[in-house]
Order: sequence, then structure tokens, then C-alpha cells
Amino acid sequence: APDTTVTTAAPVTTVATTVPETTTTTAPALVPVQFRPDGIGFALFGDDAEAVIATAITYFGAITTDSGLLPGGFGDYGVCPGTQFRQVYFLADTLMLMFSDVAYFRAGGVQNFVHYTYYSAAGTTVTDGPPTSIDLGNTVAQLQAMWPDVVVAADDPLYGDVFLVEAGPGFDWLGGTLTGITSTDTIEAIRGGVGCGE
Repeated sequence: APDTTVTTAAPVTTVATTVPETTTTTAPALVPVQFRPDGIGFALFGDDAEAVIATAITYFGAITTDSGLLPGGFGDYGVCPGTQFRQVYFLADTLMLMFSDVAYFRAGGVQNFVHYTYYSAAGTTVTDGPPTSIDLGNTVAQLQAMWPDVVVAADDPLYGDVFLVEAGPGFDWLGGTLTGITSTDTIEAIRGGVGCGE
């Protein structure tokens, strides 16, 4: 009998695999710290006090000193706005944020952000610097490039050599002290808004 060859196909095996879905969560970029006439970059004057403090902690770490609520009017801090004010300090007391119920930036009766000051004897910077913001150690020339309408004045009776940026009508304001008034002199301290004795 003739040889017979039988060919059979091997069974096809199908393996189903699933690729796990990957989800990437991107945190929103932090608003940079900026010394401005209308606030500090991540907070505007008139913003709620507790919200500003909570955000400031994410930028600067723990509060180093908190005055608590103090009566407005004349006191150890000079003439302070509103019926109550509070000064909250960060970065070893070099950065102060002030809150008051005064109606400069929003209706009265609500503790809101009204003022900041920054001074560090070591000249430590907390912003990205020009052109985003001025900071300690920036020159008068850099200050004038950022704020062409800045007023630079010598021999202020209280503060010595100073600068002032008026943002327009209202209480938006930026200023500070300088090592001198030439283009190469530098910023020593920065203030914004309306604080005690303003």
C-alpha cells in the first residue's frame, strides 16, 4: 500500500494581555513670589488672611512669629490701620505679612492682607529676581528697568535713601530702602501695601 502522510496543524493559542492604564498627575505650577505694588505674587492685597497665611506656609515653611490680633490705632508699631491687625513672620522673622480689618482693599470688618516687608541682613533673596520681581541686592538700574516710573530719593528723614513705586489711585504701593541712589547702589529692604506708621 502506498505510504500516506497526514499533516495536522498545531492549534493556535491566543493569549490576551491587558496593559495597565497609567495616570500622570501634574501639580499646578506655583505662582512665583513677587514683590509688587498689589501684593506678593501668590496673594493680592485684600485676600483673606487665613488663606494667605496657609499659602505662605507652603512657600516659606512654618511661621516664626505671630503677633496675634492687636488693637488698631496708635501703639508700639506706630499708627496701625483698622480696629485690629495681625503681623505674621516667616524665614526667621525676615519676611512679615500684615493683615487688618481696614477697608483699604476690601469691605471693612474682614481680616485681609494689607502689607508686607522683607529685610535680610544676609541679603537672602526669595524671588526669581528681574525681570519677574525686584529683590534684595538688585541695583537701582535693575529697579528702574522694571519700574520706569520709580521715584528714587536721597535722605528721607525716616529711612534715608529710598525708592517708591505708585501703582495708581488707591493704596497699591511698593517701596523700600537703598544703599544709595546711583545706578549701582542696591536694594536693602522692600515694603508693599499699607502698614503701621504709613
